[in-house]
Amino acid sequence: MEPDNVLEVFKTVQKKSLISRTEIAKITKLSPSTVGRCTQRLLDKNFFVEKRVGKSSGGRPPILLDINRENCFSVGIEVGESHIDAVLLNLVNEIIESKSKRFSNHLSPDALADDIKSMIDELIVKAQISEEDIISVGVGLPGIVSANQKRLLLSPNLKWENVEMASLLESKLNKPVFLDNGANLMTFAEYHFNKLPSNAMVLGIIVGRGIGTGLVVKESIFRGVNGAALEAGHSVIKTDGPLCSCGRRGCAEALASLPRLIESYNKLSKSKKIDNVKELNDLFLKKDQLAVELINEEAYYLSVLSANLANIFNPSHIIIGGEISPILPIMIKTINNSFLEQVLITNRCELMSSHLNEKSIAYGAAIMAIEKEIEEYI
Repeated sequence: MEPDNVLEVFKTVQKKSLISRTEIAKITKLSPSTVGRCTQRLLDKNFFVEKRVGKSSGGRPPILLDINRENCFSVGIEVGESHIDAVLLNLVNEIIESKSKRFSNHLSPDALADDIKSMIDELIVKAQISEEDIISVGVGLPGIVSANQKRLLLSPNLKWENVEMASLLESKLNKPVFLDNGANLMTFAEYHFNKLPSNAMVLGIIVGRGIGTGLVVKESIFRGVNGAALEAGHSVIKTDGPLCSCGRRGCAEALASLPRLIESYNKLSKSKKIDNVKELNDLFLKKDQLAVELINEEAYYLSVLSANLANIFNPSHIIIGGEISPILPIMIKTINNSFLEQVLITNRCELMSSHLNEKSIAYGAAIMAIEKEIEEYI
């Protein structure tokens, strides 16, 4: 049985609950026998439940299929630079519980795995569910993940290289674990949360300590040949710009990452010093001239990056998010106006800020883990 067929049947019921097998076959254009086999596998795995609630034409009401919302859940984890966010999702992508924790920048992979396990244990207690109700775990990491989504190849922020993170977690959790890059997961999360159409092409730009980009094409994350696609933070947008950590000058990351923004304010300010983007936002609202200038400059650089990517990929949507979220509401109109001035008219698209903010990566990780579980094990 093709995993893609099972996933397609699952998504069909997820989008339109209480549906007959005949209707699924019409929507998916799969044969009735294929639909029958797929639905049986999903029923066996407890992803689907059967309900007699349809209209009767004389006999007993037909049996309709629905998503199991009661005892089938996925956990999504975001590993940030100094925090872990965790969410518990049901199979219709509703957040049941969430938790956050600060951690040391020098955490080892084993210590991180222990922290993730303790957070999942706490989610289970808070949600009053059983450990057996968790079907899979997705983890968003700041770095490049292997194509099979089991190994962290490189994370400059965590200073880790070639870490078998999925295996380490699986040994502690006894659950399937899948990894992905944070930018991919933010984009995937926003695609689902905004209920965008199946043919949408969504480009995500995540701005934090660095700048990452993700792409969702026809409901799937685009990862490239070895999982390292779309390192657009290291695309040059100002040839005489500052030196980037990659060794080149004028990369988007060197111009528009949050550390660069905060560093620029503190270097140019003669009195006030700031520690984070929220303080910069407060200064902007108080009409601090330097804060206004730097935020407008940030908006310009993000508009240049957005326009360049739109001209390459011709997406239907661009969504910006990440740790920059506190100042996005005051920037998004400026970004959009500047973007429309620079992008080719044929490549104009809807540009907006993230709706999920700090939960986007964990949310996307949980949905990714559900789909991977179906593709790999059902």
